[in-house]
Amino acid sequence: MRRCLLLLVVGGLAIILAAAACNDGGEKPSPTSTAVATPTPAEPPFTFEGPVGIDLNTYGVFHNQGEEIHFTIFVGVSEPMTLYYRTTQRYDIVVTDSEDKEVWRWSKDKAFGEVLEQVDLEPNEWLTFDELWAQRDNAGQPVPAGNYRVMATSAHCDAAHENCGQLSASATLQLRTP
Repeated sequence: MRRCLLLLVVGGLAIILAAAACNDGGEKPSPTSTAVATPTPAEPPFTFEGPVGIDLNTYGVFHNQGEEIHFTIFVGVSEPMTLYYRTTQRYDIVVTDSEDKEVWRWSKDKAFGEVLEQVDLEPNEWLTFDELWAQRDNAGQPVPAGNYRVMATSAHCDAAHENCGQLSASATLQLRTP
């Protein structure tokens, strides 16, 4: 069983490396969500106080109306810690307009398995989640130019699987007519 798992991991890495070698650098990377820790010898990509932190990167404040917007969520720890989850959902993203009305929710119409899971992280390790927003509302309609607030929330809970979704980060976007 371990040998099969090792072969799957090695095969997956080979595919990723082959795909990376084919990228000429002119394309944006295709964002995918990851549920594994990203270790690094350097400091986390953001600073925070306390044992757990979250950050949201929107790759700029100003975006042309109609272009896909890339979001990256980082959830990191400053000490060895276990993050607990009640479902397979790891995060949520909500976009609101200038009147604080919800425009788009990443998790809308998604189903998540009800499974108790945990992720162990060491200091300077973090979870990374990438998503795209096509600048469409929850009904699938294009959103108008204007100011928007993006809020990313980590779905992790405490050890009793309570107090979930308490950690969030936000950013402001301005969609401009091209």
